[in-house]
Amino acid sequence: MGWLGDLWKTVRGAEAEDLIFAPNLPMKGLDASKPIVRDSCYVELVVESLRLERARVFATKFHGIVYSFVKLSRQGEESAVVAAVSKPPKLAELDPNSIGKVITVHKSMMGAVPWRGGDLGLELGLFSVKAGNVLTPVVDYVSRVSQIAGVSFVGAIKPFVPLITEGMDLIAGQSRDTALEVGIDTTIKLERPGAFAIIAAKKGSIDVARLSIDPADNKLLVAGEPLKAAYCVFSIRAVDRKADYGDIPELKASYAAFRAAILKGVEADAKETLAVFRRTAIFSPDLITADARQLVAAAEELMRDAFGGGAISDTGQVRGVPDTLAGLPLYQ
Repeated sequence: MGWLGDLWKTVRGAEAEDLIFAPNLPMKGLDASKPIVRDSCYVELVVESLRLERARVFATKFHGIVYSFVKLSRQGEESAVVAAVSKPPKLAELDPNSIGKVITVHKSMMGAVPWRGGDLGLELGLFSVKAGNVLTPVVDYVSRVSQIAGVSFVGAIKPFVPLITEGMDLIAGQSRDTALEVGIDTTIKLERPGAFAIIAAKKGSIDVARLSIDPADNKLLVAGEPLKAAYCVFSIRAVDRKADYGDIPELKASYAAFRAAILKGVEADAKETLAVFRRTAIFSPDLITADARQLVAAAEELMRDAFGGGAISDTGQVRGVPDTLAGLPLYQ
């Protein structure tokens, strides 16, 4: 952590403006009453809305990009990191008339990742980048790398993290063509879901108690009126299901090998691949323990069906064996 904090003065210019960080804002559709319990849910990071201000210095078309770097604790393991850069369509090729408008993006920067307890380290930055031949290709490249890496699978993201951070180094290094609208480098003691705001304003200049989030479009309000400053509203959510579990790369491949062994009809091979699948699921950084065990139980049931009751048809296909991992009954 610390990359964004170190760059603050470089990108912002001579006198860095103070920032206001407003936690625990009420937001429609976000239930902050349910505690986030270790290894019983997944957490997500979503950018809800934003307002650009510093881009006025460009007087030409520009892109808005969002950078996030999340560090999650792991008991007995190296911390997990999820890095992402996003250039949502609404933030591409903006013109000067777009400055000052509130843009609702509802962009996921971190998909459902298991919560193992501890603290959540967060770097989050909203940048305006001048459009042109110098930086636009870099912005597009970093965005594509982030898209390929994804935002939901810890193991798949890890190899791409250096590319993402190095790309942001290149972008932020062009101080004449890059403006950091708002940014934060902090550690959050995550006990409940919540909505947060980062505001480009001097501390004490806004009464945080008078801030609210518009239920219609998630724009930030102060005393009921739209806030006239650069800001970013984001939420950290808790969900009890990982909807994309069927796409966890290593687990998907392990299930494919197990299924192939069942189709082959050799019980010893099926047992061996089932053991690999079991280990892969139980130690997956992308599943909470209860979900991992449920997937293993479903695979073991397939094993019993295949070799306990002669379930292989004349065509060599096993009845009731899902084609893909997503077909295993994790959630009823």
